[in-house]
Amino acid sequence: MNRSILPIALIIGLSGGALANSSQPDPSELTAVNSFAYGTVDNEGKLNSMVGVAGAYSEGNNFMGLVEHAVATKNNEFGQKAQNSRLRYFQVLDTNSRLLPQAGFSVDYMKGWKSSDDDISTDIVAVGAIAKMTTPWEGISLYPNVAYVKGEAYQNSVNRLDLSGYQLNLFGSISLGDLGKYLIIQPQFMHLDGEPNNSSSGEKLSANIFKVKTGFGMPISESGRWWAELSHTYTRSDSQINITGTSINAMDNDNKFEFGISYYF
Repeated sequence: MNRSILPIALIIGLSGGALANSSQPDPSELTAVNSFAYGTVDNEGKLNSMVGVAGAYSEGNNFMGLVEHAVATKNNEFGQKAQNSRLRYFQVLDTNSRLLPQAGFSVDYMKGWKSSDDDISTDIVAVGAIAKMTTPWEGISLYPNVAYVKGEAYQNSVNRLDLSGYQLNLFGSISLGDLGKYLIIQPQFMHLDGEPNNSSSGEKLSANIFKVKTGFGMPISESGRWWAELSHTYTRSDSQINITGTSINAMDNDNKFEFGISYYF
């Protein structure tokens, strides 16, 4: 789900003529943006690529489509390199509201590919609402997002879980002066429940996942087409698995550092 502020910037800050705008892009300002390509690598060697295409159906009715794929460079417990894909669509409209000047919806499909017969594959869809929130400070941008999550996790034809839950996000950015440098902060909370489907038997799952991503970005070319971002993501996962009446609790804390390069068309 969670990546740079760039996808949110592209859809919320997009104007009807953004695709034809030849001025220097500025993700921290969240205006005058274009379609883009974005690639990252983290401290575990995971590679991620993303392409975004932006446009407008009419004045004040804007959209953004994102295609993303990630692949690990290290083998997992099954001796394979894990992969996952993601497709996202955002659409927002002007509201003429002082508190929420723009609001819309998002559709998010996430696929965790099975690397072997014993691996777990996931299909998850999240449908939500997103808005731009007015702040007293010109350089601070906030975008709350709420989504309902539904999906399935399966290991084989026998072990299958139906997943459902919700997700709360706050996408935030702080502009640092007139040179395009910016900070991002993105807290996220997700709750998931898993139940064996009608044709299978097995454990029940309940999980709470809390993430906070912070980062710094800046232009790295005179034209302003190339940008770099360095970020840190802290993740805390609390889960409870019930197997034939026995409850097992697990907790995990993870820290990830990521470096990304983006190009605006």
